[in-house]
Amino acid sequence: MVGDRDRERILSALREQYARGRLTLDEFSARSDLVFASRSYTELRAALRGLPVRLGGVDLVEIGDAVARAAVRGAVLFAVTCAYVVFSLTLALVLVLTLVLHGATASVLLVFLAVWAIPTYLVSRMWRRVHPPSLRRFV
Repeated sequence: MVGDRDRERILSALREQYARGRLTLDEFSARSDLVFASRSYTELRAALRGLPVRLGGVDLVEIGDAVARAAVRGAVLFAVTCAYVVFSLTLALVLVLTLVLHGATASVLLVFLAVWAIPTYLVSRMWRRVHPPSLRRFV
């Protein structure tokens, strides 16, 4: 048997979904009427059908979005780091070949240093901006 406390809890959830823009006024009214008319928990749950699931007051959709963004950032960082390693090894090979074939001049060494330093700086900045995913803001 459904009690007033259960109905109020579901109505509170519906109000929050309406405030977040997930329900129109008509949908909110229809679902509220369903809550007031419900006699069983199955009928009460029907009022929440199709809405995002909440866990401890937090939308699981928001947590999923945060995890997905962190995964994409991690994948991009991995790809950029792999490309940087290949670039650095290739540049080192070209530097060795240049030194063996043409000898070392100050201008050649400065060019190689500049070509290596700029991507190194950019990749290091990307790594500094990475923070481990935290769900603290959701809890």
